[in-house]
Amino acid sequence: MFIDIIPRMLIGGALAGAVALQASRRGHVTLAGAYAAFAVGTAAAIGGAGWALSLVVFFYSSVALSDWQRDEKRLRSRLVLPEVRARDAWQVLANGGWFAAAALIWVFTDSWHVGLFGFGALATAMADTWATEVGMALKAAPRSLATLRSTTPGTSGAVSAHGVAAAVGGAFVMAVCAVASLTVPFDLPRLEAVFLGGVAGALVDSVLGATVQSRRWCDVCGDWTERRVHPCGYRSHHRSGVRWMTNDTVNAVSTGVGGVVAAGLW
Repeated sequence: MFIDIIPRMLIGGALAGAVALQASRRGHVTLAGAYAAFAVGTAAAIGGAGWALSLVVFFYSSVALSDWQRDEKRLRSRLVLPEVRARDAWQVLANGGWFAAAALIWVFTDSWHVGLFGFGALATAMADTWATEVGMALKAAPRSLATLRSTTPGTSGAVSAHGVAAAVGGAFVMAVCAVASLTVPFDLPRLEAVFLGGVAGALVDSVLGATVQSRRWCDVCGDWTERRVHPCGYRSHHRSGVRWMTNDTVNAVSTGVGGVVAAGLW
């Protein structure tokens, strides 16, 4: 098994580098984000073909959904989200870091708990990403989990019916990828574990986003935002939540929770 690691690393690194470069040129990731994507992709390839292909499913489905009605989504969320939504290194690692680490450990252990942890974490990232992109594209009216009131699309901790359905779909697709990657033949208990881990992690993401994530306020417009400089041109300031609990931190915590739930259920 170990003799295969170097070829996997070389081939996987070359492919991951090509994908990261393309993503950077198309504006989906920053330059630092491309380096992080290269590292995550290479680690997944070392884990095996199934791990690498599952990451490809996550990445390209996320890109496709992000491009879907991009201008309309940008307009609807402009008061909350930054104008440029290219993922930086921290965002890439917050979504794929646990999966990459699990892939590397899997190579040396073949532990089912490690495998399910990694795929549970990626199922969470996929569920959260699908929920956000589909919810905004379909012009859903999200409600904050903290207040149950309607809020601006793109607001952390807000959910909609379309978004919930997309989250469930994303978790299920990644659960199928996990079973195809880790087990032959079909294994229902492991599929259920990854699926429920992804759903649980996405729920934790929304709850943390609504309660403890840092929220900023624009005194001029009287609006909540995640932008440091509001569209009106004035700088927003921290007003609610934990100052260091950014969206990236919430993503890292929730994907970790999704992985723990998946491993624990099995």
